[in-house]
Amino acid sequence: MVQWNSNLLEKYIAPEISTFVNAEIPDVSDLFPESQYWLQNHFLNTVFGAKFKEKWRQVAIGFLRRSQNSFTSYHKARELTLEYLDNNDPLNPKISKYYLAVSEWENYALQVSMGIDLFKWLNMNQGAFEKNDGSIEQRLYTIANHVKHTASCVNSGQSEECHTIPLWLNNEGIMTYDLSVTYKEASEVLIDISKLADEYQNPSSFIKEKT
Repeated sequence: MVQWNSNLLEKYIAPEISTFVNAEIPDVSDLFPESQYWLQNHFLNTVFGAKFKEKWRQVAIGFLRRSQNSFTSYHKARELTLEYLDNNDPLNPKISKYYLAVSEWENYALQVSMGIDLFKWLNMNQGAFEKNDGSIEQRLYTIANHVKHTASCVNSGQSEECHTIPLWLNNEGIMTYDLSVTYKEASEVLIDISKLADEYQNPSSFIKEKT
């Protein structure tokens, strides 16, 4: 079987792809059995119980959508990553499967970043992180921005010649030009978002305090 030069693979596919051989990605699907029903539950709870006021209603539904999408994307990214690694030769990588996994991690980061913006509104303009504070949320949010604004990163020189794509994978986690988020950290952000979604699916738990 053909084996490619690692420099060639990393220049034309992705950084670190020739050394990407394993990943420990937590499965948190069993922790939130209502995750696939958050939006449905919100509808039923609203019809038969307390309701968010206008503006709150729109933003809360937006947050639940981003939470549900984040949950789906994370576990799909996990599945695709493990499928890629299964019997993969890093010097003759399964290119299509690799890019599918990367795309799902990009989707996860983007969904989380939109959820973070909505959470800031719901939390009375108190965000999940401070600018450049190095928190997991800030790093994941920055990764999403790099994905959205790749051309700007190239123009500014933030994306160097060795950075074939704005988000790539290694044995520890998801990477971008100047920072990273481990798979465990990515799962921790998802857990925090999911806990909030479990609450926001039922307006009655917030109606007195937050409307």
